[in-house]
Amino acid sequence: MRKRFTLACLTALTVAASTALVSTPASAAPATLNPANFTLDQDFSLYNNALAQLDTALTGQKRSVSQVMAAANRTRGALCNQPVWQPLKNRSGADTIGFCWQTGDDDTPEWYPQGLATSRESAANGHFDGHQLVASAWYHKGVGVTSPDGRCPRDPEVPLSSRLPVKGVRISLVDWDADFANTYRHLLLVEPYVDSAGKANYRPLLTGGGESLHAGGIAWYGQYLYVMDTSGGLRVFDFSRIYSVATDSATAVGRQANGTYQAFNYAYVMPQVGRVSSKTGGLRFSFGTVDRGPAAAAKALVVAEYAADSTTAATKSRLVRFPFGADSRLQTGADGRTVTAVAAYNTGYQQMQGVAAYDGIYWFASSNGCRGGTVADHYGTLRHWNSKTGRTAAYTWAFGPEDLSYWHDPTEGVADYLWTQTEYLGNRVVVAVPQADWD
Repeated sequence: MRKRFTLACLTALTVAASTALVSTPASAAPATLNPANFTLDQDFSLYNNALAQLDTALTGQKRSVSQVMAAANRTRGALCNQPVWQPLKNRSGADTIGFCWQTGDDDTPEWYPQGLATSRESAANGHFDGHQLVASAWYHKGVGVTSPDGRCPRDPEVPLSSRLPVKGVRISLVDWDADFANTYRHLLLVEPYVDSAGKANYRPLLTGGGESLHAGGIAWYGQYLYVMDTSGGLRVFDFSRIYSVATDSATAVGRQANGTYQAFNYAYVMPQVGRVSSKTGGLRFSFGTVDRGPAAAAKALVVAEYAADSTTAATKSRLVRFPFGADSRLQTGADGRTVTAVAAYNTGYQQMQGVAAYDGIYWFASSNGCRGGTVADHYGTLRHWNSKTGRTAAYTWAFGPEDLSYWHDPTEGVADYLWTQTEYLGNRVVVAVPQADWD
């Protein structure tokens, strides 16, 4: 953390903020479902051959996270676009922290930020390879797209053939640590394969229709990054497997005829190493997070569903917990592949975009559109639910909110934080508030 706050200070701010801002009416608590109805199939062997060949083809080009951050080439700025996060400031005051993307990332209509995770999900001490990091996932709409009505994302009004190449998903690794520069770096996520010539190759993360994977949520546990693939389950990536590649072309990806490996001018790629799919329960993987509660046995991957309307939310706004094993992968049964849920609920909440969790306590971020009126007319909602006590609460939240992540700090007297990010071009922030203000 770049700042530390005392509990006394937080308490005073919480009281002051509470008198200045009234919570919105709380929603009903989620309904309990049978977790045995939800199972997954986990496969870490699918890409073994392609990865082994890629290791050989890119010998000497593997890079650690610390090496990537030492070469970070973009600078994050102080929090901007204040109307977007004004409700957070109203409640948490000066303890509202975060950053803005540099120009070109804040206002690009081609890339949209979605999933969010931090190294505090990954490790108990909050560090990965010596850094405290925020990770943001962006999906690509296509080359040359525009946003006709400004702040709102629109589906491209030109055919896919006019937007090529579609670049899939990138991850931004952002230093949030006083020991390092205020910088970040984009890495391209790719799927490895052996091509028809028998060569190691990779491709961007695309749907069957050729559009970018939405990457609506990400979760980071140990060395693994779990990326939500809405109807396809989870794509798994390994932060210990990053490659440096050539930057000669903005339009080429994968192995080229001259033997070089390209990634649309991105200097680093991180290939997929595993796949997790729904086996029973028909769960949609809209977004997710890691619950790093203090009990080792309680650590879980939390997956949840987006529901566009109240009818859908009545049955398909589910939240399901899957246990982690000792190897940072999901815990499987005797067959080595089947993962069975340990808890499941239906929230009933509409337009959920993100979830954060710690020790069985949850926060849900919901959006509220973006067209017509002012930013203030479209603030989202943050809901709190304590599954142990049943307590619920709801608060006015940011404009255009996406995924959430819980930043636990084990240091006595230092606040835990809730992180989120917003998606609309020119209205993008990555922002965090003390958890104690919002439960």
